[in-house]
Amino acid sequence: MALNHCGYGLLLCLVLSLPAHAQSDEGAAAFAKHDYRAALLNWRPRAEQGDATAQYGLGRLYFFGLGVQPDFERAVFWFRKAADQNNPYAERRLGLAYSLGHDEVAPDAEQADIWYQKAISGFSKAADGGDVMAQYLLGSMYSEGKGTEPDVVKGNFWFQKAMANFREAAEQGKPSAQYWFGEMYFSGQGVSREVDQAIVWFSKAAEQGDLDAQLQLGEIYTYAQYDHRDSDLAIKWLTKAAEQGDPGAQRRLGVAYAERAHPNDAMMAAYWFRKEADTNASYAVTDGSSEAVKPTNVPSSSQN
Repeated sequence: MALNHCGYGLLLCLVLSLPAHAQSDEGAAAFAKHDYRAALLNWRPRAEQGDATAQYGLGRLYFFGLGVQPDFERAVFWFRKAADQNNPYAERRLGLAYSLGHDEVAPDAEQADIWYQKAISGFSKAADGGDVMAQYLLGSMYSEGKGTEPDVVKGNFWFQKAMANFREAAEQGKPSAQYWFGEMYFSGQGVSREVDQAIVWFSKAAEQGDLDAQLQLGEIYTYAQYDHRDSDLAIKWLTKAAEQGDPGAQRRLGVAYAERAHPNDAMMAAYWFRKEADTNASYAVTDGSSEAVKPTNVPSSSQN
């Protein structure tokens, strides 16, 4: 169930977030650069040794098919391992897994709500301690009514907390904060939606090599709905992202060339589609996982 990158919706943007305590983690650093192979190699042995941050990270790789083939059951297995150690990010991800279901596993709203409530409790403690991503996700959960009744007031309270912290770091030139500050303007989270302001901050981050910002700019300049359509700028930013080796960016760049239909664009589209296929093919030899046990369904929250 591989999903699109941030440009196609906020869901994966949130998944790409990292707990504050994980920012110095080598696996987390590789993940932030979309070097999923390196993240896998760093996280897998640590996850098997009981590291909750690595377990959560490994779950994300399997859940979204990043650097590995998508594997819902294995993703849930690792999320549950991390959730058993009170990792609120993993608890929130389990809530989503239950709400979605998969193949023969039917959605379970009751179990989803249980895990969302656990996540809110954990995020509340982290948010009170200044964890900006916990603040952001807490705002999202209150606004969307995940694990609670929808509460726009509480949602905006936490969005505003997060936005103030993102702004401070963004103004200091930190590209990840510039990206997230732009994302809040782009999504209208805690602020009125302003695509022009989003472009300003995405551009600052993208110039420093932030892949997610490059992808967002590629989307903004691709689609007419944002009122900034410019095929040349779209290809400029998607090229920078694709050159970082991200298969999603390579695919989107191929589509951009195919739709533009300038001289040589068909050749360039074919080139980037081949690059995407080569990158995805390389994942097949990456996942030499040594997990001996894999669950056959989504575990109940009452199970050990």
